Amino acid sequence: IFEEGSTALEFRSQFMDYIPVERFGLKIVKPWFDHPPLGTALIALPARLLGYRGFTQIPNLVVRLPALIASIFTLLFTYLLAEKLFNKKTAFFSLLFLATIPYFVLAHRQSFIENLLTPVILGGILAAINYIKSKKNKWLYLLMGISFLTGWFKITGFIIPFLMAGFIMFMNKKRMEGWKLSLVGILSILSYLAYGFIADKQVFLFTLMNQGSRGAFVSSLFDGITKPEFYGAFRDGWYLLGFITSFSLLLNKKSRTFSWFFSGWLIVLWLTAGRMANSPWYRYPLIPFMSMGIGFYINKLWKKSSLFLSIPFLMIGLTGIDLMGMEIPAILVRLASVVFLVPLVLNLMFKNLWLKKLSGLWVKLLIIGLILINITASIGFYSHICTQKRCLAPNKIIIYDK
Repeated sequence: IFEEGSTALEFRSQFMDYIPVERFGLKIVKPWFDHPPLGTALIALPARLLGYRGFTQIPNLVVRLPALIASIFTLLFTYLLAEKLFNKKTAFFSLLFLATIPYFVLAHRQSFIENLLTPVILGGILAAINYIKSKKNKWLYLLMGISFLTGWFKITGFIIPFLMAGFIMFMNKKRMEGWKLSLVGILSILSYLAYGFIADKQVFLFTLMNQGSRGAFVSSLFDGITKPEFYGAFRDGWYLLGFITSFSLLLNKKSRTFSWFFSGWLIVLWLTAGRMANSPWYRYPLIPFMSMGIGFYINKLWKKSSLFLSIPFLMIGLTGIDLMGMEIPAILVRLASVVFLVPLVLNLMFKNLWLKKLSGLWVKLLIIGLILINITASIGFYSHICTQKRCLAPNKIIIYDK
């Protein structure tokens, strides 16, 4: 939106504007106040290094390169964290589903600051766990450094030092380290305030007040959980399964670390999501935890062909077929469901060896089939959506100085 004399010009790309995951925009203001500047600077760095200085079309790959690099670290850290919190097999399944579930894949293609913040948070959790186990100061110093930086990615990141402090102090009885991390959090906030007041006090305070006007509402988290979306609805059942499995882990006494950080970011969403929770990127830091929740239960299902555990994955996990644009006749859906469920029901009733083997084979085929459907849906999403909506070519906009 270009308005003469405006102090907050905004550029909206028309590249594939009708595909929600392809939209992007930027504020043409200095200094950058809409978010703390670190994440923005990292997103802009590749373009800057490649010589893009003026207001011109930048290739999408260049824009998304930081998110791509960050997503690789998110994959790595999710595996390492799941291995520490659970076991290797759960870590493998967590990694596999993080890399294949359509919503997770498409979310991590976007250059949102949360995609850069997520691996930083995971790295901090790993550093905290390593410090608790080894008591080596190098891990504490790394944790303190990470805790200082998280808020400089996004304002919601200022909660992380205090989450780390609570984890260290109350969950693991290390009070002195907890106070140190709290002090790091306070210093990080004060340094950001100093940056804003030095750069432009009036605009800085205006921006903070404008961001705070979103409000907190009792239905915010409900909308965020039940409405998987980007800029429009995105009907991926695995998103819901991620929340279901993660919530169930909150009841598991052996997953206190998982529960602490998952619940911590849920509280952030509760307080900042707004009435309709229509900023889905706020939820992106939960995606690794949702993958771990899915991985935990898929690992159990792989080992034990449970009828009751397989039902949610059967009934909610097939939405990738819809994302591909395929229509399956109702009679075929019913017939396939009955064929799958009958051996599991008979195995539950009669405990026969052959029924047990058949049930195990059926469950493994279901899991493999769901993974393949998700991969196909992720790869073919764009070709499917472009047949339904207009996928515009980019328009080059040139601004002339008077």
